[in-house]
Amino acid sequence: MAEQTNTTTDEVSDTPPALTPSGNSNVLLPSVRLRPRKVVKVGEGVTPPALQEQTPQGYIGQGLVDKDGVLVRGQYSEDEAFSEIARFGTPAERLAKLNRLAALGLYGNSRPSSTGTMARDISAVKNAMLYANAEGVTLDRAIDLMAADPNIKAKVAGGARVRTTAKQDLRQVFKQAAGSVLGRQLSDAEVEKFVRSYNAMEVSEAMGGAAVPTAQTAALEAVEASNPEEAGAMKMLGYADVIDQLMKGLG
Repeated sequence: MAEQTNTTTDEVSDTPPALTPSGNSNVLLPSVRLRPRKVVKVGEGVTPPALQEQTPQGYIGQGLVDKDGVLVRGQYSEDEAFSEIARFGTPAERLAKLNRLAALGLYGNSRPSSTGTMARDISAVKNAMLYANAEGVTLDRAIDLMAADPNIKAKVAGGARVRTTAKQDLRQVFKQAAGSVLGRQLSDAEVEKFVRSYNAMEVSEAMGGAAVPTAQTAALEAVEASNPEEAGAMKMLGYADVIDQLMKGLG
C-alpha cells in the first residue's frame, strides 16, 4: 500500500451513507446478527429498514450505532480507513487518537507516523474498524469499548497472528455452494469477495467479535443472500423434481 493516499472533500463528508455495506472485505457476511444495541433514532440521511431487525433486547442488525444511540451508517469497508483518519480532526487531534490506538496494541511494535497517514496508520485504523463492525458501533465508540476491555491487548495480538482458513480452501467451498444453490458458478470477483470477507471475520472473531460460522454454512448463506431470487427458483425446481419422481413412482 502506498504510504500517502490522496483524498477529496467528498471523501471526508460527514453525511452518513445508507445502511448498505460496500461489499469490501471488512464487512460481515449478510447472515451475521450482532449483539443487541439500544437505538433511540435513525440518523439523518440513513435509510431505516434495518431497524426491523429488532429483538426485545434491542437492535441486532449490522448498522453502526454511535455513542448517543443513533443508528448512523452501515458497516465500514477497508477503503474508508484514510477518510476516517481525516475525520479525526486537526493534526494534533489525529495524532492523539492514533496514539490511543497504539496504546491499545493496534500498532504492534510500531508507533503512529508524524503525519498519521502512513501505511502503519492505515493498517491500525483498518483493524479498529474491524472491531467496530463486529460490535456494531461507530469507530469512536469502538475505541472506547476497546479501552474499557482489560484483555484488549491480548485480543489484538491474537487477531494479528490468527491463522485464517486457506484461501484456496475457501474458494473451493464457495464454488461448491454456488453449484449447489444456483446450479452455476459465480464470477472470480464474487468468489474473492467471499474469501476476503470470511478471512476478515476470522480476524474479527479473534479480536473479540462475533463468532464465525463454518465456511460451508457461511458460503451457503452468502450465495443465497446475494442471489435470493435465483436461489429460490432453484429450490422450487428441486421441489418440482421431487414431486415428479413421486408421481412417477405412483404411476
